[in-house]
Amino acid sequence: MTLSEVQRVRALKELLGGVDSKTLQQTVDELEKADYPRVNLDMKEAITKTYADIVRDKNVIDQEERVWLYSMVTLNMAYLQLGGTQDKAGSTGPLNQLIRRKLREYLPPEIFNRPGFSFVVE
Repeated sequence: MTLSEVQRVRALKELLGGVDSKTLQQTVDELEKADYPRVNLDMKEAITKTYADIVRDKNVIDQEERVWLYSMVTLNMAYLQLGGTQDKAGSTGPLNQLIRRKLREYLPPEIFNRPGFSFVVE
């Protein structure tokens, strides 16, 4: 990873405020081992920024609630990766709709067509 990418990861770790138990080095190592490190970094960035926005906007203080919210954001990213609806948020509740809208705002528009983003389960 480049120095600027490591700095991006460091900034993400700070935004997570202890919700992600991995160290900076563990996260960097994980990204470096990925088949598509830059796609994974873009996704991690979108997840973190979406999470941080919702924590701030909804004033989520409780650590257990923050952990749950982070898991909801990552689940919604998986939904998008598995081909879940990209234009509208689907028929799920308002929190999932908010999360997906924010994820799409933070993801680079071309990521939906880049190798390493979408997966097909057979």
